[in-house]
Amino acid sequence: MAEPSWRRLNPHLERDVRELVRHVAGLRDDADPNFQLCLHFAWSNFRFHRFLDVNSHKVEKTVEGIYEKFIIHSDLGKAASWKRLTEEFLNASLPNIQEIKTDVHYSILSLLLCLSDSPSSSNYVEIPRDKEVEKKDDFDWGKYLMEGEEIDLSPNIDTPNWSEDSEDEDDPQPWSREDSGIQVDRTPLEEQDNNRKLGPCVSWKVDEPDARSWLEQHVVCQYWTAQSSRFPHSLHLHSNLAAVWDQHLYSSDPLYVPDDRVFVTETQVIRETLWLLSGVKKLFIFQLIDGKITVRNNIIVTHLTHSCLRSVLEQIAAYGQVVFQLQEFIDEVMGHSSEHTLPGNGSILKKLTEAPFRTYQAFMWALYKYFITFKEELTEIEKCIINNGI
Repeated sequence: MAEPSWRRLNPHLERDVRELVRHVAGLRDDADPNFQLCLHFAWSNFRFHRFLDVNSHKVEKTVEGIYEKFIIHSDLGKAASWKRLTEEFLNASLPNIQEIKTDVHYSILSLLLCLSDSPSSSNYVEIPRDKEVEKKDDFDWGKYLMEGEEIDLSPNIDTPNWSEDSEDEDDPQPWSREDSGIQVDRTPLEEQDNNRKLGPCVSWKVDEPDARSWLEQHVVCQYWTAQSSRFPHSLHLHSNLAAVWDQHLYSSDPLYVPDDRVFVTETQVIRETLWLLSGVKKLFIFQLIDGKITVRNNIIVTHLTHSCLRSVLEQIAAYGQVVFQLQEFIDEVMGHSSEHTLPGNGSILKKLTEAPFRTYQAFMWALYKYFITFKEELTEIEKCIINNGI
């Protein structure tokens, strides 16, 4: 029986396909019917299928699926090694190929994935590899190439004579704020430096009231010192509801004595709310007492009554309590986990005696990733508050 024409035209490929069948199938005898079946099957895939056209998206999806499977099974060490090694391979250059993430990279990775047998259930310990350090070329090529050449270092006629006057002319002049094109906010000290030298005692200039008012508006009052403080606000009736309500209590009850309270702004309440939901424990408005989030009793804003503000903050404190409970669950499970840490987390966690169920570990990992996204959103909200000057 004559061989197919496409096999006669590719003698080198014929030899490579036979070697592939011998290595993969373990068949050595070319006359074996099983060997011929494997050979025809391989040729059929090479000839009539898109076997050589690797699908990079499919390979990356398979790699990501194995990584997630490691995470679900709490094999965090394998997950970190798998992620790092595959990325290093795809971003490394191959012999005679300088590009990265080529079809050759994905073809080799696809072949390894096809030859692997249940990679997530095998025992694996990464072997540290010593990277080859490129030797620096210390050879003096300048001396070698200029050997035998005469170098004349004497001054030439065409060489201009540089004088100190010309150097002074070329010295760059310092930019002033007027011609630099950059608008710089001036502080009161800079304004004084422009007119006079700084004396031993710095005082505010009489003709610059805006500087003091700017500082008074932008410096945060230390409301966390628990001292009763007032701040400038609108005199509108709606902005002074707390004072109106106190006046009503005075008129209705002659024995009414108000407690010492700390006035805070709406911005300060919002920012401490964001910090509470981010997991911050040491706050002023919200207190953590015996594992429970409570609201400080003497907090008040000018446009709300004390009871109204407290009812709103207590609802927020309930959500903060849930955040702390979930964070404690994550810390507890992470403390029980093995010596491997979460990918990207460099802190060394203490290994405790008994490890929790893998279901708990998988649930902890899902919460951990959710909290990362949640805290990023809270940070963006806080940035918007700062930029808008709310």
